[in-house]
Amino acid sequence: MMDPEVHGLPSKSDGSCAHLVGNLCSIHEDRPDICRIEKLRNKKSDQTVKEYYIEATKACHTLIDLHGMDEAYKVDISEYDSIDDE
Repeated sequence: MMDPEVHGLPSKSDGSCAHLVGNLCSIHEDRPDICRIEKLRNKKSDQTVKEYYIEATKACHTLIDLHGMDEAYKVDISEYDSIDDE
């Protein structure tokens, strides 16, 4: 299991980020780099924004399943259909 505190993410008893209020980040403007997709997305220069979002979301879904977290934390990947591939 990943230690969220290593990445500056204290966790709740259910394994979710302690900064989630409902399903929204309460420290969005001051969030750590691990939460900043605009920084992490640039690691693969040949990957489009849409491809990155889908890959990252699937990875999050896997972690949610592995840790037995509430399905409500999952994002519907079809939300990305409106993103133009770059």
